[in-house]
Amino acid sequence: MSMKNRVCLILLLSALSLLTARGQEKLYVTTDRGAYIAGDRVYFSLFCVDGEGRQSDFSAVSYLELLSTDGTVAEAKAGLFEGRGAGSFLIPPTAPTGHYLLIAYTAGGQVVPEGGRLLSVYNTTSTARVKDGVTIVPKGQWSAPELKEQYDRELVLTFPRNAQPGSTQKLLVHAPAGTDIALSVSREDGLASPDGKSLQAFLQGGKTALSPNNKEYEGEIIVAQVEGLERSSLSGGDRVTAFLSSTGSPSNIYIGRSDTDGQIRFFTNNIYGNRELVCEVSSMSGRSCHISFASPFIHPETGPLPALVLSPSMQDALEARKAALKAESEQELDTLVRFLPKRNDLLLSGITPKRYHLDDYTRFPTVREICVEFIPELQFTKKDGRWRIRMFVSDATSSRQILMDNILVLMDGVILTDHGMLEDFDAMLLEDIDIYAQAITIGEVTFNGIVNFITKKNYVTALHFPENVRVVDFMGVSYPVAYPGDTEPAAGRQLLYWNPALEVPEEGCSVDICLPSNPGNFRILAEGWTPDGQPVKTEFLISTD
Repeated sequence: MSMKNRVCLILLLSALSLLTARGQEKLYVTTDRGAYIAGDRVYFSLFCVDGEGRQSDFSAVSYLELLSTDGTVAEAKAGLFEGRGAGSFLIPPTAPTGHYLLIAYTAGGQVVPEGGRLLSVYNTTSTARVKDGVTIVPKGQWSAPELKEQYDRELVLTFPRNAQPGSTQKLLVHAPAGTDIALSVSREDGLASPDGKSLQAFLQGGKTALSPNNKEYEGEIIVAQVEGLERSSLSGGDRVTAFLSSTGSPSNIYIGRSDTDGQIRFFTNNIYGNRELVCEVSSMSGRSCHISFASPFIHPETGPLPALVLSPSMQDALEARKAALKAESEQELDTLVRFLPKRNDLLLSGITPKRYHLDDYTRFPTVREICVEFIPELQFTKKDGRWRIRMFVSDATSSRQILMDNILVLMDGVILTDHGMLEDFDAMLLEDIDIYAQAITIGEVTFNGIVNFITKKNYVTALHFPENVRVVDFMGVSYPVAYPGDTEPAAGRQLLYWNPALEVPEEGCSVDICLPSNPGNFRILAEGWTPDGQPVKTEFLISTD
């Protein structure tokens, strides 16, 4: 073999090795605590690595399942950015008492149990238990396992050992600049928290490969199936177009077209939060059809899990948690947490719409009159018996205006392909009209502009949509949140502080922890990795009296 060919072969093998490493991912999940009661909220933090054990930037979304030996009881999605993700989910109030495994994976990935987190769940309102998953220990014969403290010289946490109940203290954090950790402070009340495997042990484990057909670089790929049309019709060229949108920001707009098997794929940039999606479907033949969404969750089996120990000695602790959960359930989530930055949607980034605030103009009863009187960019006309909205846009030299069809019309962010729906709408309910006067491509479809009619209170939900439009519930990606510790927690509250992605600056940092007025023991845990990918973990107990 010539030297030139040998060099080419080496370069090719190196490239293939790099692609293989990037095509492999596995996820490690850590949580704010280890023991919960049914109905509790679990806060989690994710660490995603590639086939070489380095921080991965491959996938933009992950999937989580809370599993017992009886099956899946809760599901969640989390966005990933440069290998890190965070979010929260609720344990169902009906979840039986027992041990659960929280696992996370990316699309097409295999589950890596070593990256999961074993959680204890106690149901305080039901006697239901995971089958063969609970061991009863008489009162007086059980005591909580002793926490194994761990200190890392690269991750130093400092907290007063003689802190007074009800006081606010500073927790000091020192680590190499850029160290990224999940940090929690929680009460230890005697309920057993299972021993979790460390990030270090996880990084030393095996690899898991991604399917080459499921690369979610930008966000979740929503897969749907056309229902109501014969397979022969689809394979014969009767393509179906589906429009997805939701109330609120006009960035959640997705358009997909079916393949010959009737499958439609919507390439999202991650839809955040659980919401209702408005789904409109049309076929080239005009036949009526609809789509159903495929679940991205794989529902694996856990294998054997250790039995959870249950004892009458735990009654006081469980009653206190139950009371605290009841008090918290009466508060909205956004009053308890601080929302962290999330991945931005790029559809309309860099485009500033021209806004018409209608209270600044003479009010007219119809949308058509509004367009005629004071919005020169829009023309509301009737063609072939159907109302259409067209837009005037400037040419490349901005010297003349061109009247364009094929514009995307929205109301409160929801796509309206039938512009005639605006004819019967009370224009007095409109607040603003936003106009995006430039070409925008969504999926395979290009529009010459977008107009969004914004109502005062999301009145789009009161429209009478045609039969080919359905409103479906959709589980979006969980918002990344932190739980600040700067206010005194309710009596019995376990979690005092949680930050799933705290980046330590060169000079270190501090966080305020408000201790409850009743004394007790509190667990401080920080786990993460340094900028060079070295895992770090520090965990210890402090007491107040």
